[in-house]
Amino acid sequence: MCLRSLAALSLFLVSGALHAEDVLRVGMDTRSPPWSFVPGLDYSKEDPSKDPQITEAQLRKLTGIDADVATALGQRMGMVVRIVPIAWFDLENALLSKRIDAILNAWTPGRLTPATIVASDPYYEWGLLLTVRSDDASVKSYADLARVTVGHFKSQVVERTLRSIGAGKLQVYDVQEALFDDLATKKIGAILYDSPYVRWRVSRDKTFRTVGEPLNRLGYHVGLRREDAALIAKVKTALAEIASFGEREKIRQKWEMPQ
Repeated sequence: MCLRSLAALSLFLVSGALHAEDVLRVGMDTRSPPWSFVPGLDYSKEDPSKDPQITEAQLRKLTGIDADVATALGQRMGMVVRIVPIAWFDLENALLSKRIDAILNAWTPGRLTPATIVASDPYYEWGLLLTVRSDDASVKSYADLARVTVGHFKSQVVERTLRSIGAGKLQVYDVQEALFDDLATKKIGAILYDSPYVRWRVSRDKTFRTVGEPLNRLGYHVGLRREDAALIAKVKTALAEIASFGEREKIRQKWEMPQ
């Protein structure tokens, strides 16, 4: 059986013979390339604050960094992973209300994350990376951001980071594709955004280039309820195995390296 078929089985087929403890309900916003998405679907008309509108047939075509990590996690834990489409901004609420068992979707705990949610060890490294148009030679370093409009995703942390390095005018977005559309059409002069998306996009679209290295080094984590001690331990062990056996690096190369 091919890897794609194995992934589909691990992610979506939930047999009636399975007990609840055999199934891991993972919350993902399935409109989030390259983390979790269905190739070919148009997300531009959806409200990002509401849950994704996706059919079961479409869900079976789900791919991305986090879809691959979820597959590997389920196989290591001996569980079937069922993806539950949730708006990214509502993932923590969904976890606490027990609509899902885990968050696995480019999630990093923040200042407002409830104490009842714990973060696993990081399963993927990332940082904020600068991107400009390939035909624009004027931005050579972060110091050049003082004279261009910089687009960034809605985040107080990112805004504070840009202010701290002397960036000039800032433009806030809540849809990542709009960031790159406006950069391509010269409505903004640069973007500061998550390195996995930037590298995935740049490796497939020569319109853009990266500048320098990421400003910081962070990690994506699995979010779990603090009360679920047994599940926390299983996830910890599985993530350590995914890293030590090279699966994590294979996933990174698949999504961030030129194709």
